[in-house]
Amino acid sequence: MLARLALVALHALYAAADTYAVLVAGSSGYENYRHQADVAHAYQILTKGGVKADNIVTMMYDDVASDPKNPFPGQLFNKPAATMAEANDVYASVKDHIDYKGNEVTPENFVAVLTGDSNATKGKKVLASGPDDVVFVNFVDHGAPMFIGFPNDIFMADNLTATFKAMHEKKMYKHLVFYLESCMSGGMFAKLPANINIYALAAAPFWESSWAQYCPVPGTKQGPKVGDVTFDTCLADRFSAAWMENADVTNLRFESLAAQYGVVVAKTLPNSLPTQHGALLLGLEPASVFEGTGRTALKNAGDAGAPGTYTSVDSRDVKLTMEFSRYMKAEGDAAARSAHAASLIAEIQHREAEDAKFAAIARALALPESLAVPEAEPEDVHCAHAAHKAVATRCGGYSDYSLKHAAVIAKACVHHHNAKKVVSGIETVCAKLRAWAHPAYPPVPSAPQY
Repeated sequence: MLARLALVALHALYAAADTYAVLVAGSSGYENYRHQADVAHAYQILTKGGVKADNIVTMMYDDVASDPKNPFPGQLFNKPAATMAEANDVYASVKDHIDYKGNEVTPENFVAVLTGDSNATKGKKVLASGPDDVVFVNFVDHGAPMFIGFPNDIFMADNLTATFKAMHEKKMYKHLVFYLESCMSGGMFAKLPANINIYALAAAPFWESSWAQYCPVPGTKQGPKVGDVTFDTCLADRFSAAWMENADVTNLRFESLAAQYGVVVAKTLPNSLPTQHGALLLGLEPASVFEGTGRTALKNAGDAGAPGTYTSVDSRDVKLTMEFSRYMKAEGDAAARSAHAASLIAEIQHREAEDAKFAAIARALALPESLAVPEAEPEDVHCAHAAHKAVATRCGGYSDYSLKHAAVIAKACVHHHNAKKVVSGIETVCAKLRAWAHPAYPPVPSAPQY
């Protein structure tokens, strides 16, 4: 009871504050259904919980709801449901409020939004928060050591830290909370200052993948169901589902951010361990200040038995799982089964080729096998920027799968402290692969290239 009274008292301290939010799905393509569904769900939670729509900036490629593979055109679901009456179409509330779509979803616009630079966005919506306000940022996408993805680019940890510092200098918030859903996301906050009033949660530590939730069961025809329809993709991410399903059923006035973190950890283990960063004392603040009041759910929220047989999948393996599911479900249709078999084989070949390519880069750069993934960028970040650019321009780029191998680049920069040497090693290996027509260089990319 005393804890509840304390949270109520803390909530009262924010009476003069407005809550602002920036919600970003940084990927594209139907295989990344879950990312756009996550962000749509977050928008629903915030607006139903009392956060003003005018105070929320959303960035989403917005290609999944209309994708021909979507069994419910114009709708997105973030969790299975036994009947359509219970199903929660999270897209309904956000579809008319997506501020940046398609090629507008870029690191440059993300920075401009956060720093309130409407000149850079040519007048499009940006944060208008002030020194007494609170800001909630939710970013969902793929990631790697010290960077997160955008549909056609990457965003480095040092750029994020610089953006935070710029926001703090411009007095754009009293307190800021950042929830980051991506693999190895803890590395994005390794150098987050503890004295600029930012509390961050990462879906996984800097060495570990995050996991997708409500996915097809590999090697079977089974998967998450909405009504009578079985999906062949993942509907959510495990970390995102954990905090949002908690918000769906909890009065957030009586739950601190730290308590919500505890719930999230319990729901994501043993697959990954979310991490806390920055001003950890902000974890004592009521979650409602940043996320709205909570208890905004429809009937199928929380842990009520979701229909269908589904599983959690390492985010790097989602596309493989999808292709296998489609192949298994095509039984009885020879043409479809043959087409899905070809897609499955192509994905396996892509993975094998990417594994071989980055192993060759590691050998060319003489990286010791015992070399650990670095927790943070070196002081000289030029190497990482130059090396990742070399991968993008000379080496076929990163796919959703091969982002796992960005750890090779991070290790190389920390080991050699020499951008020229690392870039030369990358270019040499990839020039040879191009000359051999290596399958790491398909005529048409099978996945978004970062």
